[in-house]
Amino acid sequence: MFRKGKEEMMRSRASRLGRSALAGLTATLMTVLVGCSEESVPRSSNRGSGSATDDTSVENAFIVPSYEPGNCAMQVDAGGAMRFTVTNNSPTENERLLGLSTDAAAPARVTADAAIPPESTVSFGEPNAELNAGDANRPPVELDRLAPDLAPATSTDVTFHFERAGDVTLPVPVEACPLQKQ
Repeated sequence: MFRKGKEEMMRSRASRLGRSALAGLTATLMTVLVGCSEESVPRSSNRGSGSATDDTSVENAFIVPSYEPGNCAMQVDAGGAMRFTVTNNSPTENERLLGLSTDAAAPARVTADAAIPPESTVSFGEPNAELNAGDANRPPVELDRLAPDLAPATSTDVTFHFERAGDVTLPVPVEACPLQKQ
């Protein structure tokens, strides 16, 4: 009887070791497979990120619609604003935002100087907390009319037209209602 209990205990221990080894092998294989995936550069988590040019990038882009006062209903005919930052990584050449276009609004008007000096960031409608030499703040791009099917917390494609970088298209989210009742 004692011998039979000892044999069962030995089999149970061997079974646990086998399961542990299998779990370790599985974890190692998953790490290798994930580490060797095709997407080796993680995407930015910034809103409206995803521009794919080396010298010019657009980040933190979002549409800010006009809302009815005291209510979270969008005012489609009141338009809104487009807020974003543009970084010019070129060490020597200026970049210029020529305009932007989207099916979600017509027309879009850049109301300020849209030059982006070399190695600087220009914020359109956003505060730039860390102003370096050449960095600047500009008013947001004005959107006169928003599409009636545009909704808060969704996104729409926006094309930014640049002098040097050409057209850069990326999904831009619509800001959710800023009013929160307590």
